[in-house]
Amino acid sequence: IGVLAFIALAVEIALSVGATMHGNTPVKVVHVNAGPYPLTVNLYKDPANAGFALPFSIAPQQSAHEKLTFDVSSIPTGYIAATQVHSSFSQDANTGGIQGDAEITVQGPWVLHITVDGPTGQGMVDVPITATAPPAIPDWLGWLIGFIPLYGLLIFLVLLRGKKKAREPLGETQLTV
Repeated sequence: IGVLAFIALAVEIALSVGATMHGNTPVKVVHVNAGPYPLTVNLYKDPANAGFALPFSIAPQQSAHEKLTFDVSSIPTGYIAATQVHSSFSQDANTGGIQGDAEITVQGPWVLHITVDGPTGQGMVDVPITATAPPAIPDWLGWLIGFIPLYGLLIFLVLLRGKKKAREPLGETQLTV
């Protein structure tokens, strides 16, 4: 049982880490203008899962000869009781943009607030994001947990059968006096 629990835990950790990894192709591509800077925003999960990081990348639509500086935050909108979270990101040498992860803490409407500084000044834009409830327990894990009483019963019956065979006489023996 301990080995099965360890395997289930390892699979859940792998799925959680996989949820925050950048994929090869974005799920949603948004073209926006942050002031004078046309940008392509790639979201790798849409809708976002609340409680998990949302992987994203931002690239200038035109080849940027000038150095652009980015600042990205995820901001709740509307009725959500949550706080703004500054996103972590790194430079993407291939596109001249950035790639990173935006923390989405609760479900509801959010925006990815992007600020760009460059030679022609500063520009800002908001990209709307919808966050859904955290994913439910996977079906396979639910069945694995639900059958724990059956596993215990089967182990009990196997052990009981083993004891029964050990008590049966091997054959009749006669004692002579």
